[in-house]
Amino acid sequence: MAFRATGYFKALWAFPNMEDGRYNIAGRHPAQYLSLHPMGPWAEMLRNLNRRTADQARTLRLPIWTFRLVLDEDPVDVSFDTAGDYGLDPEDLVADDQSATRALGAALYDRGVASFIAPSAALAGTHNLIVLRPAAIIDYHAAPIDPEDWPAALAAQHGRCPEGLWDSAHYRGAGTTHAALDGWRSGDEFEFVQPEVTAASLVAA
Repeated sequence: MAFRATGYFKALWAFPNMEDGRYNIAGRHPAQYLSLHPMGPWAEMLRNLNRRTADQARTLRLPIWTFRLVLDEDPVDVSFDTAGDYGLDPEDLVADDQSATRALGAALYDRGVASFIAPSAALAGTHNLIVLRPAAIIDYHAAPIDPEDWPAALAAQHGRCPEGLWDSAHYRGAGTTHAALDGWRSGDEFEFVQPEVTAASLVAA
């Protein structure tokens, strides 16, 4: 199961992405970005839109999609441990400068790699799934006929960010080391701790 937040009418790319992403160059190939943690999509949007405060985050309203993925092959592991195997430094995987990872995405696509898992730059201690193939949504309970068919459901139509998540997100220009990278360097794996859910946090802002 994987998750994605997007304001686009269609949640997946059937054609090459129109904008650069961490692992794609605009117009070169499709790249589907999904989070493997339910809070991952919100952290990604907070980082991408630079929503750093409670007031900024609470006003953000986005659809949240849930995907029941059936992949033909196991995703490749692109991690701090394996970054060197791809000619990258571990910090490249979560750096603000995405040139190295964009080149990696292009190289993996050219090698025929269909998907890979990499650390989330936005939410330390979680991971993203990147699929380098076109995809289209089908009903969540439907059986895929083609590899491009992804069972999915809209889990929230006008949802808002979980309270306190903005304190866990890692922003561009943060001036602090990415916590998961720092943990890897010290040999102490970083674990993401979810913000506590309280009665107050469930009240709509």
